[in-house]
Amino acid sequence: MPSRAVKLGLYIVPILILAIFVIWMQAAPYSLAPQTHEDGWIENLTAMGYGIGALGFALAAWRVALLHKGARAWAPAMTICWALIAFFCAGEEISLGQQINGPATPEIIAEDSTQDEINIHNLAFIEENSDLSEYRMLSIYMLLGGLGIPLIARTKPGKSLIGWTYFPVLPWCYSALWVGAYFYGKYYYVWAPIPNLDPGNAATEIRELLVAAGTGFFGWHALLWPAEVYIGKSPATRGAANTQAAE
Repeated sequence: MPSRAVKLGLYIVPILILAIFVIWMQAAPYSLAPQTHEDGWIENLTAMGYGIGALGFALAAWRVALLHKGARAWAPAMTICWALIAFFCAGEEISLGQQINGPATPEIIAEDSTQDEINIHNLAFIEENSDLSEYRMLSIYMLLGGLGIPLIARTKPGKSLIGWTYFPVLPWCYSALWVGAYFYGKYYYVWAPIPNLDPGNAATEIRELLVAAGTGFFGWHALLWPAEVYIGKSPATRGAANTQAAE
């Protein structure tokens, strides 16, 4: 378990990150907008956040003892799924590495891509279908992962089900990033868009960065403090378990 000081920091840092981008958008939206252009540092940070989360989840699936010692055979599966989701999101942000090493877009994808990039969210049939749009899918991801599942996990039947599946649950300290990201996009994209500001390269990009940061924190929290992620389980890791056995 994290110390009180660390725990406090884990609540403060996400709120500060969210506050920085709220203040920036309110105070100087036209200076923020250019930072969100394609292949810019905001997009690169978003990919890094997801990538860091993917690494954290992958290490947790390998290292956390409660997913192995005396656990059901499928125990690491949910954590591996989170690693794959985060890895997929990172790949989408950098077009599966296309923005780094510059391979040409395969013709079969280019024909249906609105940005001529190797990714799924820019395919025309997805962008034209509001039920499948990246904005909607990411909104569901934010609200379910940042609020819905954590609430369910705190109920008696929910805790039992989640404990049985070993499903990683987002700690409350990161909900500010996940749920905040949803309302950030909702406010600046739907409720109160800023005149002459393209929300597709501003509010929506920032909300993606916020949830990516939250995913990065989440993955490493699963590795470092698993008892707060795997509800009702032992906090030991393989290394800790081995040390205890040696003693």
